[in-house]
Amino acid sequence: MKHYKIENLEALKAFAIEHVAQFDAPKCFAFRGEMGSGKTTLIQSLLSAIGVKDLQGSPTYAIVNQYCNENTGKEYFHLDCYRIKNDFEAFDLGLEELFHEKKTIFIEWPEKVVQFLPEETVWITIHHESDDTRTIDIAYEY
Repeated sequence: MKHYKIENLEALKAFAIEHVAQFDAPKCFAFRGEMGSGKTTLIQSLLSAIGVKDLQGSPTYAIVNQYCNENTGKEYFHLDCYRIKNDFEAFDLGLEELFHEKKTIFIEWPEKVVQFLPEETVWITIHHESDDTRTIDIAYEY
């Protein structure tokens, strides 16, 4: 497990730029953390560092935002599963199929759909230490 301390918003953006290569892979990246911990901000920073333009913010109501890097043509997905009520709803949304397409997927509230996640999901946990300080733990073990 890797552990990082982030002191402020600028450091979070710098973290995204510095570590973008780790996140620009056809994998599922599951972001855990309490409400307001910085999950959306980190994902948006990573997408920006990857080269995605026209970011749409959190997909809280849409559940899925799809992006494309205009330079590479590569697709990315940002999911916010907070509003998913049960397995049937997740299945009806086609999330099981999406998780097995070998795309780069960033997912908030993964515990709502954990039974659908690929075995090789990378888990990122954000701890809200204070107003500005966060710690980020990344587990690459499968």
